[in-house]
Amino acid sequence: MMNNNLYLKILWVLLYGIVAFYTFTDKMMMAMYWMAGVMFAQAVIDLVYYFLPKSKTEMTEC
Repeated sequence: MMNNNLYLKILWVLLYGIVAFYTFTDKMMMAMYWMAGVMFAQAVIDLVYYFLPKSKTEMTEC
């Protein structure tokens, strides 16, 4: 994960929690569908954040 957005990190924890729930309740196919969807969404959102123009304050933090 490239960005430091706290709300997105909380979202990913909640979505991966759903994956864990389906995994531990023996619904492996549903868990695999959720895992694939969450990983794809995370990759797309990180790519969008990468191409958004950065502010000057973010550039000086590196």
